[in-house]
Amino acid sequence: MHIGIVCKVIDNFGDAGFSLRLAKALASNGHSVDLFHDHSATFSALYPTHDIDRLTLIDATQAAIEDTAVRAPDLILEPFGTSSEQTRFRFDVALKHNCPGVPWLLIDYLSSEKWVESFHLSTSVDPSTGHMTTFFYPGFTEKTGGLIHCDYPRHLLDCPPQAKKTGLDIFIFAYSNAPVRELVDACNSMNEREHTIRIGLAGNGMALKAQDCAKLLPFVPQSQFDELLAQHDVLFVRGEDSFVRAQLAGKPLIWQIYPTEDNAHAEKLTCFYELYAEGLDADCKVALWNCWLAWNGIDTEADFGEIWIALLPHLPELQTHAMRWQTRLLNGRELVKEVLTWCRLQTPTLLEKPDL
Repeated sequence: MHIGIVCKVIDNFGDAGFSLRLAKALASNGHSVDLFHDHSATFSALYPTHDIDRLTLIDATQAAIEDTAVRAPDLILEPFGTSSEQTRFRFDVALKHNCPGVPWLLIDYLSSEKWVESFHLSTSVDPSTGHMTTFFYPGFTEKTGGLIHCDYPRHLLDCPPQAKKTGLDIFIFAYSNAPVRELVDACNSMNEREHTIRIGLAGNGMALKAQDCAKLLPFVPQSQFDELLAQHDVLFVRGEDSFVRAQLAGKPLIWQIYPTEDNAHAEKLTCFYELYAEGLDADCKVALWNCWLAWNGIDTEADFGEIWIALLPHLPELQTHAMRWQTRLLNGRELVKEVLTWCRLQTPTLLEKPDL
């Protein structure tokens, strides 16, 4: 099957990261994939090798998308529905005009909100083109489209437990408003009391001091990201793609959700936490939630250093819990499989069934 993916890069690496991961997984399943995008620099950083034969990256700002000679795909996927005033180049409109009969699946943002289950696979007609769009919602339950986990490295799941090591390795990938300095300062003070804490900062331009127990991590291609997470004991992650990969890594995590102007992100954070934290001891559950609130700036009065120190005694329980959650995800719905299943259930075209 020939599949087109529409990715408009709004900001950061989340839009591109998810779209690229989806494209690579589909190509690895034997499908021919064209990934239309509008930001070559971002994709070059995430995917520098271009080593998957069936995957083609197309910069839609340079290609003649309006050309009717462009080969029409059998399926078009649009992660996050970024067709809006935020994007200066609406190449999705050209594709809809050129491919009026092609199934168009809009993959929305990941959420644990209850309404997602009701809207999964609902449809809408674009009044400007007459094109029907189906809305696909990723999620954590059997009534959603699931998560991409078919590409998680098998050797990271099968590897034996590491020999007991001294100290704690922390990974941080955060937006600029996270209280990273408070965390580093707290870990510095703990190291002075015979603890050994090492912090790796990814994608963060914070100036470091000579005495800091932190170091800046070099940017890695997407293909190396799971390996990077596996080297750490606690994962501070942000957005969507790194958030999901941290869960698949089976490590304690603190999530910084993408902030929205209307504060809708606070509700989304709460909904996921209520699902994720089921089964935790009451004290552990409160300690972790306090950490999430402060890291996201929702509790602005809290001292993050103190909250972090209060969480540390609960790390053994959180590690066990993270492994159980990892197993749940890997046994749950797989997004790539669900997308392909949906496509197979669509009404056959006359080309596919000439006898109709």
